[in-house]
Amino acid sequence: MPNNKITFGLRNVHYAIANQDNNGNWSFDTPVALQGAQEFSSEVVGGSTNVYADDTLYASLVQNAGRTLTLKFTEIPDEFKTAVLGYKRLANGNLVEIANAPVVTFALGFEFQGDAKARRVWYYLCSVTPIAEATKSKADSIEANSVTLNITARPIEVGDDLITNCVSVKGDSNYTNFLTTAPVIPEIPASNP
Repeated sequence: MPNNKITFGLRNVHYAIANQDNNGNWSFDTPVALQGAQEFSSEVVGGSTNVYADDTLYASLVQNAGRTLTLKFTEIPDEFKTAVLGYKRLANGNLVEIANAPVVTFALGFEFQGDAKARRVWYYLCSVTPIAEATKSKADSIEANSVTLNITARPIEVGDDLITNCVSVKGDSNYTNFLTTAPVIPEIPASNP
């Protein structure tokens, strides 16, 4: 199948709560759909440093410590607020933000479209900062509000490799259920000498 020349769109956003056992192994719950996604962006945490010696560029050191993800929504569902952000539901139905709630680690998955094939992605070991909300009065026209999630996706250790995300495209054996079954930590094949 040919590679994409362009990508576009954002849909099928899901999250799956991560669990770590006493041996440090990670597993993930069944994914939950997160409706209303509008925009996604990602930046690498790290960078590069040039080392000079012998009057020339001697080496370039590159660091990839994960990614900072920004995900914009029309609204954040209460289920995500309670499961991930630590909000509590009161007996009277009110929703309370708990400032000292423990950090919940989760996987974040979604789908991009493309001119040749669609890609589905899981980012492992994500954590999110509390949300900032804003709204304004209606005027001559109505402008919808949006809520932004600022997410850090740190790498997960798989043998000697550190993995931030996994991508599946149409034609891969797990593509159909990639976002609806619990994320699986990839097995990296051994390199041939």
